[in-house]
Amino acid sequence: MGRLIYLIGASGVGKDSLLNEARKVRPDWLVAHRYITRDSGTAERCVTLSEAEFARRQAMGMFCLHWRAHGLCYGVGTEVEDWCRRGAHVLLNGSRRALPQAWERFGAALLPVVVTASTTVLRERLEQRGRETPEQIADRLARHLDIEEELTREYPELARIDNGGTLQQSLEALAKIIDGTDAGCDKSL
Repeated sequence: MGRLIYLIGASGVGKDSLLNEARKVRPDWLVAHRYITRDSGTAERCVTLSEAEFARRQAMGMFCLHWRAHGLCYGVGTEVEDWCRRGAHVLLNGSRRALPQAWERFGAALLPVVVTASTTVLRERLEQRGRETPEQIADRLARHLDIEEELTREYPELARIDNGGTLQQSLEALAKIIDGTDAGCDKSL
């Protein structure tokens, strides 16, 4: 009965803010944390691991999904599969690079959702979080447009949420997407 709701989109579109709001107002959804080889920012909840710790856990099969991006390692613990098997809807800040791996691992239990926002909103958010220089922000905005084009071209069938308004509006849109699905968790997990 459970699904893995796999949120993808460019950095800064508000995936972590959406997940944090879901934690507050939707206790019926579980929000998975990621394991990352860097300290988390204030908006993101993750478990920080060293490169060696990450490699050891990966070698032990403790991640159901893992990928590299921006010189960092990201992983999702196998507990997510158990939560899904138990009927929970699990939300995850995923990666478009790992989407084929997620489909292979979760099958019909996977529900990818593209989270987007306008370039203007994205610029404001990147500036507010203060992690990037103006040049890095310009690069991220260019990459955002490339990502949007790539996702539209390669995955036109994916559900989309415009996260440029309020978090409440985005959560309502996400709830409609989730409630519109009735496929059960893939028993092969």
